[in-house]
Amino acid sequence: MAKKRKATDSLRVPSHLSARSRALWAELVPRRAESPERLALLQTALEALDRADQARVVVKKEGLTKTTERSGAVHLHPLLKVEADSRRQFARIWAELNLDWDHELDGDLFGTSE
Repeated sequence: MAKKRKATDSLRVPSHLSARSRALWAELVPRRAESPERLALLQTALEALDRADQARVVVKKEGLTKTTERSGAVHLHPLLKVEADSRRQFARIWAELNLDWDHELDGDLFGTSE
C-alpha cells in the first residue's frame, strides 16, 4: 500500500540547495509559492542561483582565463558562460514568479561584493 504524502511534504526545503537558497525558500514558500507549479519554478530558480554562485567561486579561484595545454591558447574560463546563463535563468524565473530581489534582505545576487 502506497504511503500518502502530506501537503506539507512538498513545502519542505530541498536539502540540496545552498544555505542562501534554503533561506529564500523558507521565506517565500509559505506566502508566495504554495502551488506545485510555483514550487517547481522556485526550486529551478534557486538551483540556477546556486549553480551561478558555484561557478563564481571556481572562477574566482582559477582566474578569468584558462590556457589550453595543447596549444597554449588563452580563453575565457568556460564557467563564466555557465554563471551568466544561470543568473539569466534565475532572473527570468524570478520575474515570472513576480518576485522582487531586495539586495538588503536577500543578499548580493551578482556576487560583486567581497
